[in-house]
Amino acid sequence: MTEEFHWNDTARADLRESLRHHILGQLRLGKLDHDDIVQFCREVSIHDQCPGSERQAFISFAREELERAAARHLLEQAAWPAETDCERLDRVELKLRAQGILLWQASPCCDSCTCGELSDRIDEIERRHPGFRKRVRGYAFFIDQNMPEMLVDDIHISLYLAYGWISGDGSRVDPESYKDNALGIAREVCGCLLECGFEPIWDGSFSTKIRVSLTWQRRTMLT
Repeated sequence: MTEEFHWNDTARADLRESLRHHILGQLRLGKLDHDDIVQFCREVSIHDQCPGSERQAFISFAREELERAAARHLLEQAAWPAETDCERLDRVELKLRAQGILLWQASPCCDSCTCGELSDRIDEIERRHPGFRKRVRGYAFFIDQNMPEMLVDDIHISLYLAYGWISGDGSRVDPESYKDNALGIAREVCGCLLECGFEPIWDGSFSTKIRVSLTWQRRTMLT
């Protein structure tokens, strides 16, 4: 924060409200553990918006607010259905992995960042499930960009899945062949979503992502 003369009670209240929103969104998303959520608050809001003399007080506030929000979140889970849409989505991920397709839930940042990290993600899945790299032939993903903000406002959301094909031998292929194979991956993803109780919306064209509407209620952390 470069202009500390703007720091006043209104700015303090605004920062507290911003931290509450960050914490609730990250808790609902289920991608960061508690220490990482506090670190996120520290890096994204507190260091940029708060003078150094009050940073520690706001870090303490973030920790306390996280405990309160986590307790409320746990109570909310008592009213959730026996199987949530997030758990169905995890089943989709498992089924697709068995078919040689990577489903990356809440992948980082944007489409370009995700595509740039696909190989690393496949390596990570390979460590957990040896043999996957030899079998993988396609992928689908939805990005985490703006998801925490969306989940603060409403847990009924729509996800947009990008998809693609992975050549088994890593060789270059012409655009039309790639497109045909990628569309085949998309059809498999849609079929698996249908089998697990979702109603994917997709017009069958290469330029369109697969839309899935669901209620985001996550009991377990995304990995």
